[in-house]
Amino acid sequence: MAIPKTLLLAIVGCICLCSSVVLSARELGDAAMVERHEQWMAKFNRVYKDGTEKAQRFEVFKANVAFIESFNAGNHKFWLGVNQFTDLTNDEFKATKTNKGLKRSGSQAPTGFKYNNVSTDALPAAVDWRTKGAVTPIKDQGQCGCCWAFSAVAATECIVKLSTGKLVSLSEQELVDCDIHGVDQGCEGGEMDDAFKFIIKNGGLTTEANYPYTAQDGQCKTSIASNSVATIKGYEDVPANDESSLMKAVANQPVSVAVDGGDVIF
Repeated sequence: MAIPKTLLLAIVGCICLCSSVVLSARELGDAAMVERHEQWMAKFNRVYKDGTEKAQRFEVFKANVAFIESFNAGNHKFWLGVNQFTDLTNDEFKATKTNKGLKRSGSQAPTGFKYNNVSTDALPAAVDWRTKGAVTPIKDQGQCGCCWAFSAVAATECIVKLSTGKLVSLSEQELVDCDIHGVDQGCEGGEMDDAFKFIIKNGGLTTEANYPYTAQDGQCKTSIASNSVATIKGYEDVPANDESSLMKAVANQPVSVAVDGGDVIF
């Protein structure tokens, strides 16, 4: 049976109209994402060298936002957010942020554990040392691979607060510049254990204000570093792969932890 021309034209017209509606919705979505990208660029002071790079970074940004929103729509115990790294691919992020930072010195496994006899039944359901005023504001290590220094300093700041009642922001840069005669090598990586050894041997650290962070290796400023304001008497490694021991430690004091940030969720 032949289809009347008027009906055929109507069907073709409907298909074209539907396609136009879909295209318009896609264009509107891209327009909204372009605006979101512009706002993101302004927030994080992101500047591209030319239009080609901007277009490439926009596509990466759009893909990452889609992943974030898809992940957050699922049933997870944590959520993801847009941050200053959202225009980087995961390979780029790993190359610039996670390939350097932590070195292993072959430290011996702990022979004892301070909280070994603590019952897990006596532990609180949650611990947040910020509520105790024992955590300084968030710091940004930038492109320098000295996560080891930030982790060690944060733990030292917290334990000093719990011991003395005074919260002091201490200098990561002092470790980056001065703790370079062993495993620790500034922006090229290091280990928290060796940082603690340096702090003890050096008699402590000076303040962040005295020795500010520069996100790059520098010459040790011994005259400034000698003005130590806080120190620790010792440190102890938590038994490896033992969540029960980690819970006991965290419930009683700060713990310095290294995290593998190479997964796409970071």
